[in-house]
Amino acid sequence: MPSRGVIALIGDIRDRAHRFIQQELDARGMKGLAPSHGAILSALFRGREIGMAELADEIRRDKSTVTALVRKLEEHGYVTRRRDAHDGRVVHVALTRKGRAFQPAFREISEALLERTFRGFAGQEKEELIVHLTRILANWERG
Repeated sequence: MPSRGVIALIGDIRDRAHRFIQQELDARGMKGLAPSHGAILSALFRGREIGMAELADEIRRDKSTVTALVRKLEEHGYVTRRRDAHDGRVVHVALTRKGRAFQPAFREISEALLERTFRGFAGQEKEELIVHLTRILANWERG
C-alpha cells in the first residue's frame, strides 16, 4: 500500500469508529451523547472533579472545543459545572448521577470498539501498531 494513503486510511478508520460508537449510543437510548464526548467522560470516570483547563490539556483539545462539549453534556444532565470558590475564572466539571450511571455502558461500548478494531491481531501486532501511531502523533505535535 502506498504511504501517501495513510492519512485517508486513518480518517476512514476514525469515521467508521465514530459511526460504530454513535450506533451503540443510539441503541442504548443515550440521548445527547456523541463520540466526541468520550474523552471527557473517560477523564471524569476516574472519579474526580477537574478544571476545564486541565481537562482540555488532558484530552488534547482546545479550551473552546472542551467548553462546547461540556456545555452539551451539562444540557443533557451528564455533568455539572461550578466556579471555583477562590478563583472565579476557574470552572470545575464533575459527573452527575446520570453521568456516573453511564459508565458501565461506556465500558461496554469501548470494549466492543476495541474488539472490532483489533479483531485478528496478535498481541505483539497491537503493541507495534500503537507504537507506530504514537510516533505519527508525536511528529504532528512537534510540528
